[in-house]
Amino acid sequence: MPKVSKQSVRKTRTRKPVKGVLGKIKPIGFDNDDGIKMNLYGRSGTGKTTLWATFPKPILAIVCSGGNKPGELRSIDTPEYRKTVEQLQIASSTEISEIVDYQSEEGKYATIVLDHASGLQDLILKEILGIDELPAQLGWGVAKQQDWGQCALKMKENLRALLSLSCNVIVVAQEREFNTDNENELIMPFVASALTPSVVGWLNPACDYLCQTFIQQKTKEVKTKIGKKTVISRKNVKGVDYCLRTAPHDVFTTKFRLPKGLELPEFIVDPSYDKIMALINQS
Repeated sequence: MPKVSKQSVRKTRTRKPVKGVLGKIKPIGFDNDDGIKMNLYGRSGTGKTTLWATFPKPILAIVCSGGNKPGELRSIDTPEYRKTVEQLQIASSTEISEIVDYQSEEGKYATIVLDHASGLQDLILKEILGIDELPAQLGWGVAKQQDWGQCALKMKENLRALLSLSCNVIVVAQEREFNTDNENELIMPFVASALTPSVVGWLNPACDYLCQTFIQQKTKEVKTKIGKKTVISRKNVKGVDYCLRTAPHDVFTTKFRLPKGLELPEFIVDPSYDKIMALINQS
């Protein structure tokens, strides 16, 4: 009889569960339910509110403008948005933690907007100084250096709490020029959110997306035939385009966290949540 050789059975090695910090190691990847964290800044009237209103609903707008009758939401005061956008005008910075706790427990909102961070900074500074209203223009000596340091610390605490939520979080701010009075010519001026340098330095890396809204003259493409050639140019027409700056710029602070090699347009005309997500999901 032919000799039958026995097949050796290879024992599979079972992995033992790892305890401690090494047990937290996992493949990279992100949950879409975490939402996107965006710092949206720009001059007044450049379309910031109109843009964030296109984000997933329901939306909670935390209004912090410093005025008794804030007008930030007038541009979206329509029957459609009245059903999907709710507003909450805060009177104290401590109310931010209540909102964060409620959203963490109930998860009611798909998008939370702070409109705007510059107003929250003023509110916190008023609380530190113990005054009802800040002067229209802060002069030298109104707030001491330690007051600004305390204000920056509280701002970071509130912004960190909001950005930790598992939903879309939009931090809206006015814009400000930095380093314009710096004598060091090697430090170029730049434009970012109208917050203290300390807060801006913390907020920029804390957000996944930094975008600036602006308006520009509307144009149309014009074709002109010169001999056998057709020359294409652009002509100014009536109206303006509302734009969102996305690509890296040497003056305006922008950021889109995308894998290397993917191209970004310089800006988006008539920006919306869907257009932003199309750029994010192109990978």
